[in-house]
Amino acid sequence: MSSSIASQRDGKQLPVLIIGAGSCGLALANGLKNAGIPYRIFEREAPGTLRHGRDWALACHWAAPMLEQLVGPDRWPHVLKAQADPTLPVPGADYVKILDGATGETVNEFPFHGIYRFLRSKLRAFLAEPVVVEHGKTLVRFDINDKSADQSGTSSSSNTVTAIFDDGTAVEGRLLVGADGSKSLVRGSLLLSSPQASRNNRLPFAATFIAASYTREQALFLRSYHPLFNVVLHPHGMVGMLALLDAPDPDKPEDWVFQFYISWASSPEEQDAEAAQQGMATKKARWEQVMAKSAVYGQPLRSAFDWLQERMQDGQGDDSVGVFYGGVSNWDPSAEGHVWDNRGGLVTLVGDAAHPMTYHRGQGLNHAIADAAELCKLLSSSSSSATAAAAGEGGSQQQQKELIDAYEAEMRTRAGEEVRLSEMNTRMLHDWDKVQHSPLVKKGVVQARAEEDESK
Repeated sequence: MSSSIASQRDGKQLPVLIIGAGSCGLALANGLKNAGIPYRIFEREAPGTLRHGRDWALACHWAAPMLEQLVGPDRWPHVLKAQADPTLPVPGADYVKILDGATGETVNEFPFHGIYRFLRSKLRAFLAEPVVVEHGKTLVRFDINDKSADQSGTSSSSNTVTAIFDDGTAVEGRLLVGADGSKSLVRGSLLLSSPQASRNNRLPFAATFIAASYTREQALFLRSYHPLFNVVLHPHGMVGMLALLDAPDPDKPEDWVFQFYISWASSPEEQDAEAAQQGMATKKARWEQVMAKSAVYGQPLRSAFDWLQERMQDGQGDDSVGVFYGGVSNWDPSAEGHVWDNRGGLVTLVGDAAHPMTYHRGQGLNHAIADAAELCKLLSSSSSSATAAAAGEGGSQQQQKELIDAYEAEMRTRAGEEVRLSEMNTRMLHDWDKVQHSPLVKKGVVQARAEEDESK
């Protein structure tokens, strides 16, 4: 495959600089590597570090074929080892139950097809295997290098971008891709003239997530509702989920790790007031808060909480139980004031850096993979003009600008729509009178545009 638009230095094609080695950044690195496009990927954290000390289960469904293209056919069969349960076949068709949180009864269900349920740390490890990640590299800023004219005033090579890190190193590239998460420094830098515009939109909801293992009998009971996950909606305006996080050995249920949460209405002002209260930042305080909210729940969350209560009574609680509290936020890349200047096609965003969305419809990873696939496809296009640019015949800067503009236009439309739909879904799930009309209940987890097509 011939590489497309290319800035060159000393006859060598400069790399694409990827800031952030999360699932999206690593997927992009895989695609670029397989396309023969030079890249370098930088991560501020040490290898194997769990961001904020916690792990997550991630759903990948409609974007799975795109991830397969990025990974390549030879490695794709091995992606199963990144699943929460590596021994569980990906279902051709299945149904997820939506349970009444008060009674435990099934109130609805939605179909899904071909869902991969990944453990984030396992997926990152799988995607990192064929690529070289440069760890301990925290981006400080990026600079644009204007090479539009040499010292004699004549046309010179294409402009480039330089990433500058906190260890004093600097790396020059043809394109810088911000894959640095929902609080992206790259996003903030692109919108530096309007700092407020780059900040996430805090929504009036909060949640506490629990991660824990149980006895063999308890684990088998919890998983009997569904092998992967259950949605639990409570008439009191709370949302819950019980999911398998990690099952390293199917024959040892006592080693399985489950993750579950309860989310509820809580304004940003209420969240800030709580955080200011002495002691509320502790694990024990957040456990007691969510345990009190769980009192109105029936099965299976009732047992999931009760079986941990005794272990959490002593001091800060059992170290084997993870308790993580957080607010809910998003950022719409298509909203007014959110369209950034990509610096002539030299800097762009992908994944949560471009469009963090609420998690109640499970779409974040899908859109992150779609970003990586679309960007990789455009960068590896082999039109005659791209081939000429790579050969140093001029025009490469303009073409790169056009391709990045095209990527961002598609991404803003696709992901922006999902940011808005997921927010609407989150609001409706926390209102019992609107639950049955929510996107999750009516349409499940299909892609937003597919939902529109089905409704016509």
